[in-house]
Amino acid sequence: MKNRTTTSRGLAATAALVISASSALADGSAPSSAKPLPSASDGNYALVDEMIVTAPRSGTLTVPDVDTVKRELARVPGAVAVIPADSYRDKYATNLEDTFAFTPGVFASKRYGQETRLSIRGAGLSRGYHLRSIELLLNGIPLNLADGSGDFQEVEPLTVQHMEVYRGGDGLQYGAAALGGAINIVSPTASTASAENLLRVDGGSFGTLRAHGEVARILGDTDFFATVTGLTSEGWRDHSREKTARFAGNLGQRINLGAETRFYLNYNAVDQELPGTLSLTTAQNNPTSASATARGGNQQRNTRTLRFANKTTFALDGGGKLDVGAYAGYYSLFHPIFQVIDQGATNLGAFTRYTGEGTLFGHRNILTLGARYGRTSVTAKQFVNNAGSRGALTQDGTQISTTAILYAENAFYALPTVALVTGIQGINATRDYRNNLNPAKNDDADFTSASPKLGLLWDATSGAQIFANVTRSYEPPIMSDLSQTNLAGIQFVPMDPQRALTYEAGTRGSEGAAAWDITVYRAEVRDELVNFTTNPAIPAATFNARRTLHQGIEASLALDIGRVGMPGALPEGDRLVFEQVYTLSDFSFENDATYGDNKLAGAPPHVYTAALRYSSGRGWDIAPKINWVPNGGYVDYANTLRVPGYVTFGLEGGMDVTEGLRVFLDARNLTDRRYIANYTTVTAYAPAQENFYPGEGRSVFVGITASF
Repeated sequence: MKNRTTTSRGLAATAALVISASSALADGSAPSSAKPLPSASDGNYALVDEMIVTAPRSGTLTVPDVDTVKRELARVPGAVAVIPADSYRDKYATNLEDTFAFTPGVFASKRYGQETRLSIRGAGLSRGYHLRSIELLLNGIPLNLADGSGDFQEVEPLTVQHMEVYRGGDGLQYGAAALGGAINIVSPTASTASAENLLRVDGGSFGTLRAHGEVARILGDTDFFATVTGLTSEGWRDHSREKTARFAGNLGQRINLGAETRFYLNYNAVDQELPGTLSLTTAQNNPTSASATARGGNQQRNTRTLRFANKTTFALDGGGKLDVGAYAGYYSLFHPIFQVIDQGATNLGAFTRYTGEGTLFGHRNILTLGARYGRTSVTAKQFVNNAGSRGALTQDGTQISTTAILYAENAFYALPTVALVTGIQGINATRDYRNNLNPAKNDDADFTSASPKLGLLWDATSGAQIFANVTRSYEPPIMSDLSQTNLAGIQFVPMDPQRALTYEAGTRGSEGAAAWDITVYRAEVRDELVNFTTNPAIPAATFNARRTLHQGIEASLALDIGRVGMPGALPEGDRLVFEQVYTLSDFSFENDATYGDNKLAGAPPHVYTAALRYSSGRGWDIAPKINWVPNGGYVDYANTLRVPGYVTFGLEGGMDVTEGLRVFLDARNLTDRRYIANYTTVTAYAPAQENFYPGEGRSVFVGITASF
């Protein structure tokens, strides 16, 4: 049965806007045409773009370059960010925690290997596995399954040109109306690749070795880009060995000056042993150990994915652009845990998106229209787990999901520097569950809704913007919410869709030696889909929390200390920049019948990350870093236990040995601090429960890249 909660009135709102940076800005008007606004969330190092020396790169019709993307995002009246791959090139980046470390509002915390808890503004925070409430896209093409669930293992950081983060309602740019927003991962092409050929080898602690190769060619009107990556690691904890092999490639063909088509092919093979969760005492005193349950069941998570996609882009008269395309993929999962979960999925879809700029009533006007449809069919079987092998069949089901979306967004410039942004998303989704062993348990559900958006964008000066918006979000449950695996077996549990009304306001830009990005938001959520663990070995069950509140502050600030505090002291061409990111997360129930106004479990209230980066004009840089979590989040909804806070220190840097040859060092948790990095959420914590993932100990990785 579905666990329902009742709520009444909500908590008081957060304080009004934090720091108003506009008063410190010089007077002036921004030009009517948008230009890139450097801010502290432009990757890791907004003020130090020129510190990253790469060959000039320009995009194509199907894949714009990073500067073009920044210009486009400067027209979004909300919290957005661009993370160029160059910003983490001197890191051993294998998962989303490594890539989003300096992106405010994005909570990405590693569990083990490449498995990460990913949440934006608390969306899907309590999810103990996989992804919900965030739309993942690859080159603007949906990467999630049709029900909205996603998988972190689909992303290889080394095969990325840049990532675009659209927090909250700003994901409407791609049709997303999820509480968390959208993340678009963009692949390089031959036109944007750093070199025709690239070889990279890195590795270090925990028996880690990774090799990566790229080739890029432009042959007249045809271009292609291909990468191969292989990784092996013993893992920091016992029973956490991983091995991966990946291929990513794209082939582009310019049809004429106004049309281009591009084909994408991706293959991933990921084999990962699971170390499981530990009790708090064990996680703090013997953190490298694996749980007895994980070892006894030889728990693993092995996936194979093959994905093919096409996008064709037409440049229209008047500066408009039309994208059309389709995708098809196959996904298999062999997952011995409490039972052996054996699944195969086919994922199909098509999409179109139009963007154009013109005039309306004599004023500048920018319009975005789009539509997409996706269908996923999953064959879901379960077997008795015989030490990691299939035993007797226990469950056999088919899960079919479809989602159709129409969306529109319009920016009308009432004044040359002030845009009124309106938008709407319409969605129709179906969920069909078929129990092949007991057809009497077959069930289905469908969901239809429209979600509006209203925003305001003011180009206060040539280097600063102020924005505000209000957005409604609507999220149907994903299949694992509806076809729940719990102590009663698999059953279809009717769930209500998750809805929210989110208000946000903020400012971003740069002035002199400072770049900033500050956003305040408040989301009033109805029927939030909340997860909790019923048993350490069984995936989390889900219930609707009738009223919850998500609110917080997302802030980043970069200061060119060498320019302000040390003018003339540094050698010519050298830079010293202090980068800071702070996220305040305040998530709670609202007058809940069971939990009152308790905090939602799953996230620390404060996270602060900083780096002091020295960059030499002679091709080397070094950056000491700190990650500080003053207080951990609650483990349970009863708010019985809060995880201890922690602070870790790291060091990263790189050096050009000669033209085309670079080495790097990435040292983490230098003090070998023992801490809790992640945990599963429960209704009420009991001592000795195994809920905790310990953070990794001291580690050092080195690498070398050859470009030619």
